[in-house]
Amino acid sequence: MAMPVDFREFTPKDARNDLLRRLEQAPHEHVEALLSTYELLQRMHDKGLIDVANGLLSASDTVVERCADMALSREGVNGIRVTFMLINLLSALDVGRMHALLSGSDSQPPSMLKLGRDAMSSDARRGMAAAVRLLNIFGSALRKQTGESRPAATPHASFWKSLTSRFYDNPVR
Repeated sequence: MAMPVDFREFTPKDARNDLLRRLEQAPHEHVEALLSTYELLQRMHDKGLIDVANGLLSASDTVVERCADMALSREGVNGIRVTFMLINLLSALDVGRMHALLSGSDSQPPSMLKLGRDAMSSDARRGMAAAVRLLNIFGSALRKQTGESRPAATPHASFWKSLTSRFYDNPVR
């Protein structure tokens, strides 16, 4: 007994004719996608994004050179380094503890004694020391930017330095 043959759509061997046939069928098969694309193009035209993209493509060599110059400048390198340092710091944070802290799960605010105990922990002191050192770095940069000179040392600076160094460098245990 004869077996029925599956109907197959004829696809020409010439790729150009195949592409033309697919192009003729595309508007019928992809009506919604084409309408969405036209709407997107119109919005981009209304906002001027097509003109911006055109300008960027026209001046691509200049744009690439300026971006490369900016990335190779001292400020660009420092910005990239600081960004990587902050990303490394963020990866080390305990997100669970941070979420619990910021979600306000505590119904009562902590007592002053509890705050004092928390502030005396080694991690809190390390964080405060980093914050103070960052403030020193920012203050130094601001001083350099405004052109101010470093303030003169007070007459008793050496006494205070020796006193504090004895206290902090050789703690009594």
